[in-house]
Amino acid sequence: MLRLIFAFFLSIPCLSAFTQNHDAELVYQETDISFKGGKLYKNLTYEIKINNRAGEKFTKVSIPYSNLIRISKLEADLKDISGTVIKKLQKSDITDKSAISDNSLYEDDFVREFTLKHNSYPYTIFYTYQLQEEEFLNIAYWIPVIDRKVPTLKAVLNVEVPADYKISYKNQFIDSFRADTSDLLIKYSWNTSYKDIIEPEIYAPPFNSLMPFVIIVPVLFNYDQPGSFESWSTFGDWHNNLLKGLSDLPQSEKNNILNLISGITGTKEKIKKLYNYLQDHTRYINITIETGGLKPYPASYVALNKYGDCKALSNYFKAVLECAGIQSFYTKVNAGDPKTLIDKKFPSQQFNHIILCVPVQNDTVWLDCTSDNPFNYLGTFTQDRDVFIIENGKSHFTRTPALSDRDVIEARKVVIRQNLQNQATAEFSDYYKGEEYESLFFLSHSVNESDKLRVFRNHFVEDGFELSDFSMTDPDRDTPGIFLTYSAWSNKVYRDYGNDLLIDVIPISIPQFEDPGKRKLPVQIDYPVFKSDTLEYEIPVGYASTGNFLNQEVKSEFGSYKIKSVLAGKKVEIIKSFLLYPGKYAIGKYSDFYNFIRKIIDIENTNKIVTTKQF
Repeated sequence: MLRLIFAFFLSIPCLSAFTQNHDAELVYQETDISFKGGKLYKNLTYEIKINNRAGEKFTKVSIPYSNLIRISKLEADLKDISGTVIKKLQKSDITDKSAISDNSLYEDDFVREFTLKHNSYPYTIFYTYQLQEEEFLNIAYWIPVIDRKVPTLKAVLNVEVPADYKISYKNQFIDSFRADTSDLLIKYSWNTSYKDIIEPEIYAPPFNSLMPFVIIVPVLFNYDQPGSFESWSTFGDWHNNLLKGLSDLPQSEKNNILNLISGITGTKEKIKKLYNYLQDHTRYINITIETGGLKPYPASYVALNKYGDCKALSNYFKAVLECAGIQSFYTKVNAGDPKTLIDKKFPSQQFNHIILCVPVQNDTVWLDCTSDNPFNYLGTFTQDRDVFIIENGKSHFTRTPALSDRDVIEARKVVIRQNLQNQATAEFSDYYKGEEYESLFFLSHSVNESDKLRVFRNHFVEDGFELSDFSMTDPDRDTPGIFLTYSAWSNKVYRDYGNDLLIDVIPISIPQFEDPGKRKLPVQIDYPVFKSDTLEYEIPVGYASTGNFLNQEVKSEFGSYKIKSVLAGKKVEIIKSFLLYPGKYAIGKYSDFYNFIRKIIDIENTNKIVTTKQF
């Protein structure tokens, strides 16, 4: 994957009441980009002001580079409150190390690091360096923000290109733009700032979509081989050419593939058999080398070594299917949560993950070759978004399937009784799909027992209850759902009130949205939120229910809620459901959205079972 990595930090003195409200601030950032001898040169300058001890995390500077991106001319110094230079960066202060991550085998990415720190606040760090690139898909991916909580007072981007050099650009939340033209050069300039700090809010759009940015790409480029951003089709052709010659498999692997599907007649059954083989005999390891992480290792490499990243595993499995006589397509997607939209009007590298698209008669099978989840399950990571199919001369967009409410259900059955100590004992039987299934699947397969218990206790046990025991049932590998059972107790369910005994009803889990007066951002719900509760309360001996139950239903354009109560002998059964539709809601709609949520919460807060002592 092509990584969009941003360099951080630096400084000079600037006194203002504004700055004292922040741990640090980016006083000034400038990026100057030019071309010389076919190379791209980027000169970057940062000034960061450190206001207190909490801001010291920004005194550690990490500059990413690689075999394709060279770094030079690094200079830095530290200035006190009066602007006096009190320390200059020395060569001995600088370290270089691999940027290899925990799930990586090898990366050709490195970081150059140093730290400049003072013991008297405020102080500033000044930092400048140059990057050189011979091959590139982006001229600039400029987001002059080092942290959500750190304001940027002023930022400048200057890009100078030959007059006959064609570029394409996109900017967001940046009004200031200038282009100066001469006979030989065109100089573009953008200015911006980030002063209105964005606070995190539930179900908000992705952070980058709220930031000022400028993206510039060359219309024609040479990256491993000549390519073009003139259209999505030309970009797809370039990527298709990048994959040529990488689908070779050893004969022993071909024989193994054919033996695996021998006797299987259905195409989808063959794909499933081979996908399970992929899951059982390979593992995901990040390998970002060659062509900036866009070119995968050959299929033969994965066949031999049994590991690869999303590119390598997808390319390998494409070759496996081809050996079995099944056509599939290498597919680019911007994965993650919340969803980031692809700008189809701006052909460029906007993707961070690779999956496979496999047409099967009147159906399509979607495969994430890095996943241990069930066959044909993309999950919350890549569901319902535009993806780019790489096909020779026919590259195009399509869309992955959206998760339905039944695909994300969280269903609970809880049996509650009163013990001799007037405590409530509860047996929870939970069934999870969607995001919670994915979390529990990872918890079950990748976390040690002690951490598993800690995470479970903190995130899955009902509030107000103390855990007694729990168990998780591993699902069948083809079932995207998981069962969870646990026992717990609470002193907060049964409460004496004169001759009455009030029984608090366990609330259904509703997302805690901000009050309309506090909410600043639109709402983005990428897939449904669907919760279902069946609560069975045993009425204590010597008491009888008054039968005054809530039976209500709430419907709106945003979702629905329903509660129904049934008295059966000495038991009260309460059935509840809550459904929140996926969608994007502008801040102007937020009051209506919040009123819908508030109405449900009010019902939940007043929902109690009243029982009276029998004399």
